[in-house]
Amino acid sequence: MKNQNQKNKYQLLVLNDLTQKSDTALRNAINMAKTINGSIEIFYVSPPQDVVKYDNQVSAMREIAKKRITTEKKLRDLAHLISEEENIPVSYDFTLGNVKNEIQHHIEKTNPDIVVIGKRKKKLVDFRDDGVTKFLLNKHSGPILIVGEGNEIQANGEISLGFYSNTMDDHTLKITKDLNENSKTPIKFFSIRKKSAAAATKSNIDQIKAVFNDQNTVEYEFEENSYSLDGLNNYVSKNNVELLCMGRFSTEKGWIDRLFNRKSKMDGIIEKVTVPLLITGGK
Repeated sequence: MKNQNQKNKYQLLVLNDLTQKSDTALRNAINMAKTINGSIEIFYVSPPQDVVKYDNQVSAMREIAKKRITTEKKLRDLAHLISEEENIPVSYDFTLGNVKNEIQHHIEKTNPDIVVIGKRKKKLVDFRDDGVTKFLLNKHSGPILIVGEGNEIQANGEISLGFYSNTMDDHTLKITKDLNENSKTPIKFFSIRKKSAAAATKSNIDQIKAVFNDQNTVEYEFEENSYSLDGLNNYVSKNNVELLCMGRFSTEKGWIDRLFNRKSKMDGIIEKVTVPLLITGGK
């Protein structure tokens, strides 16, 4: 069922349901792959209830077979078109089953460097189940690229990177360094002012800076209040950041954890921030 691809530096797995939001995720994955010498696999899961509409078993089996043929043709044509036009290796896979279970199984089998998924404005959306992004964040320990409509990573250009994190795993740092290899644009660091964590945050930012060989950097710090996430998005937008990199949050109990809780904090950032988000690996 798959096209065979050559060995590239990174493998990007794009979760796709052949809708507009999936097109957005795919375009960003293509541009990222072209920048970091990556290959792409398009993966589509169709829930059985979307296919089987008949009580008669024979009719149901025919419907499943028809769905397989038409879906595989769409994916094959899409992969071929991208590979020809963009000159990058593209493969595909398709299966029927429980969306979350099949995604988890496929990730465990293929071990991609980055999982790419789309979102709908102001609402997490993945396939037909709004819980897939949360599921990935809870179950998958590798980097996840989450993208919405309206903002796009530029291919082979001077990508503008931003960091909103006091932690970043080595693998994600390696990816961001490759993304930034030909860019002279300053790297931006965003943080919420927390007196108790100031020293630790500065130490970790200095560690991230060292990976980029002391490249020109700019730091932005804004007050901790109920509008902090709006402030983050405003800073990111005004400074033309194309990709915001952030870590997975610890279980510390700060104001926002008390107000929302840890998971809601991540949800809030994904919802508020309009540029593509690269969520670091690790838990």
